[in-house]
Amino acid sequence: MKKKKVFIALKMSGIAGQEKLAGIFRYLKEEYADSIPWEIQLVRTQGELTQGTVERAISGGTDGFIVSIPDTEDAVIPLADMTTPTIIMDIHSSALAKRKTNIAFIRNSADEIGSEAAHFLLRQGISRSYAFLHSAPITDWSRARFESFKRTLNDNGHWCEEISDPAAIAKLKRPVAVLAANDDIAFDAIKTLSAKRIRIPKDIAILGVDNDTLICENAQPRLSSVQPDFGKEGHLAAEILDQMMNGAETSSRTVLVGVTRIIQRESTAEQSHAGLLVQKALAYIDRHALEGIGVDDVVQHLNCSRRLADLRFRELQGTSIMQTIIEKRLDEVRRRLAGTKEKIDAIASACGFDNSNYLKNLFKKRFGMSMSEFRKGTNPSNPCFFKSIRPDENEVLAPLR
Repeated sequence: MKKKKVFIALKMSGIAGQEKLAGIFRYLKEEYADSIPWEIQLVRTQGELTQGTVERAISGGTDGFIVSIPDTEDAVIPLADMTTPTIIMDIHSSALAKRKTNIAFIRNSADEIGSEAAHFLLRQGISRSYAFLHSAPITDWSRARFESFKRTLNDNGHWCEEISDPAAIAKLKRPVAVLAANDDIAFDAIKTLSAKRIRIPKDIAILGVDNDTLICENAQPRLSSVQPDFGKEGHLAAEILDQMMNGAETSSRTVLVGVTRIIQRESTAEQSHAGLLVQKALAYIDRHALEGIGVDDVVQHLNCSRRLADLRFRELQGTSIMQTIIEKRLDEVRRRLAGTKEKIDAIASACGFDNSNYLKNLFKKRFGMSMSEFRKGTNPSNPCFFKSIRPDENEVLAPLR
């Protein structure tokens, strides 16, 4: 059987390209054992991937393309008018986006990266401020990760600052938890902040993305990082390309791949007794806020004095236990208003409010609109449009027992 010519362009200097290539070969081994029917041309760097390189591959009778080298949108333009099976990984190309057949876009899920990172940092229970540190210049993928990170924090009652300069992090109210767009940016941030004698993670906790071990293990302190499933991206790229080259013509599609895990190292690892206490309180509130609990219930669960619980909560969260309970309840109120047809009285009762009139007044004060107005104006596919309203850190939202 004649081998198919396959052009593979991966940035091999980082962990992403290496794991994608490993995923490609894993598919080939699983499917074909030692009789791999591909003749592979491997391009490893941005400098090697040019329009000329791609055009020569096309004229040479290449049967399929897998391309995943950042900032090479111009180089892949010759593929826009072709029908040759093509897989594009983690590259945004307006020219290729118009192509209708025999093309698939595989990307790591910015939504999952941002969401998992936010939940991880929230579980630390030690931060008063949160920020996202962008790539420079700000890219589409950096923006998408920020939006998901911010949305998840907003859903949990926290604000998120958007930053492009690491030095700006030092101006935020500490302790701060930061998600950097990737490990390179996180590494540079650690160097910048350490030079200012800022303690990491005690003052500022930093989380990267990619889990590039060469970077993470050599940062000082070592860098915690979100690990996207690059291996699965590569495996899917090979599988879909193989199907296309074997006659399964398909229309354009996009496949999103999630996160495997978050590797915790010293840049986020420190947890004081106070941090653990707050983390325990947040977990209890998360489970029981809708059951009508009050501050006394949380304090009893913590088995400490109310004064100590309030002090530690304000110290590390910048808000009160009472306000956190109310924010959790309001999150559920908004979800039900946007996604159900329940009556407001029923929603109030289900969310731990004894008095629906009190809830109506609280909701309008908090979000600047009535519950009915919110329900009418909410798009069910995007019920979080209102989350840009920043809560007043000094406002006491409700008297609880």
